[in-house]
Amino acid sequence: MCFIIVVAGLAYLWQYGWPGAPAQGTNPDAMSRMVGLTDPVTNRLADRFTDANDDLVADAPSDPAALLNPDTLVFSYVAVEQAEEYRDRWQPLVDHLQTALGRPVAYLLVRDPMEQLAAIRDGRLHIAGLNTGAVPLAVNQAGFVPVCKLPSADGTGRYHMVFVVPADSPLEGPTNLRGRELTLTNPNSNSGFKAPLVLLWSDFGLRPGRDFDFRMSGSHEHSIEGISNGTYEAAAVADDLVSQAVKAGTLTEDTYRVIYKSEPFPTAALGYAHNIDPALAEQIHKALLEFNWAGTPMDGTVAPVGHTQFIPADYKDDWSLIRRIDDAGGKKYEITGG
Repeated sequence: MCFIIVVAGLAYLWQYGWPGAPAQGTNPDAMSRMVGLTDPVTNRLADRFTDANDDLVADAPSDPAALLNPDTLVFSYVAVEQAEEYRDRWQPLVDHLQTALGRPVAYLLVRDPMEQLAAIRDGRLHIAGLNTGAVPLAVNQAGFVPVCKLPSADGTGRYHMVFVVPADSPLEGPTNLRGRELTLTNPNSNSGFKAPLVLLWSDFGLRPGRDFDFRMSGSHEHSIEGISNGTYEAAAVADDLVSQAVKAGTLTEDTYRVIYKSEPFPTAALGYAHNIDPALAEQIHKALLEFNWAGTPMDGTVAPVGHTQFIPADYKDDWSLIRRIDDAGGKKYEITGG
């Protein structure tokens, strides 16, 4: 299977409009370039790292002088504009880490993903949570060591991209999207933007703007709502969010159908910097996997109700599909800014 990567998401929005609006005057060749028809690359760990056990993750430095054992550890979860909200939401984990590790843990407010990655690379951020797509870049260029994933609705720590349609839709599969309109979420989304465009092109030969039209809803929630009320013909969304919408009662099972389900993608990951002192790193690893947020404000907000512990991560296997997409699309891992 040949995969390609979506790039230039902001340019896409500038050219094709804002959330909720159908794309107009789409140039198929321009869109194909944005979908990533570029020369493939082979990303690997930066030369300054070693990987003796071939797990594709950087080993701890052999030079004791290069190891970090700070009196105060620093943590942050996924860089977002509303960084203060995430700081408050993840306070139970910070409290747990402080108790388990016997030292203060500060929360780093970061609003830009590159700023967060640069902080890991430069030794200013020791424990972090990263979204799915950022993990391979963090591993290869910042020395991030994934430990665990957020649990999904089925408890596996994986989710799928699905195409959903209204229950009475005549569409039966991806090829039926020819001549139709597909609703995407936003260019920063793997399952709501990158994966659907990649898979429609590589597996079904469908080019956006040539074979199907599209619009941007702005979020998975808006896309799901549009399917529920019949506003949208088809939408690409994450299946765990569909399950959450059903449980919340905002979507009922008699109002939609799934016409396509992708290979699994991993959820967001938590881990630490590779140059943390090995003894401390082992404590962090144990503390993350032992943390149970039942009964805290995190319960039902960071993962589906009923799932209150992280799932162990295997970077080599779990992020295989993400790496293949990035490599085939010519996405060279680089940390810019910061």
